[in-house]
Amino acid sequence: MLRYDYLPSDFNPMFLFLGERQDLQTLADLLRSFAGNPRPLDVREQLTAAKSRTTLHLVPIEGDAGDFGMKQERDGFRWGLNAWQAEKIAERIELLTSPERKSGSDIIELGVEGEIPVKVSLGEFTDDFLVQRF
Repeated sequence: MLRYDYLPSDFNPMFLFLGERQDLQTLADLLRSFAGNPRPLDVREQLTAAKSRTTLHLVPIEGDAGDFGMKQERDGFRWGLNAWQAEKIAERIELLTSPERKSGSDIIELGVEGEIPVKVSLGEFTDDFLVQRF
């Protein structure tokens, strides 16, 4: 089961996606779909089997580079990406899903001031991590 949530911290806040190979492949597929047809997407509506109490929207960004990246808003989070970025992130996530990998992670940052780093993790956390708070 794909799980995702925001982990606040004074020193190292991050947005965390956890799952097994198929879960991460589903996330990569969503990003690839977004890349092929950039449009606002509610991740919870798109990935109905995923678990999260956090609202997350994928939002197409084409202009101001300051709008790129994961940002917290008053009603949840928004991940502002253009099509090229979404495709490249999908490729990075798919590297984690290769059968020979037992575990691993990638931290995705676009280099924009104020963005929240996104960590995608395979097999590094127990299955109940991020679920106990539901």
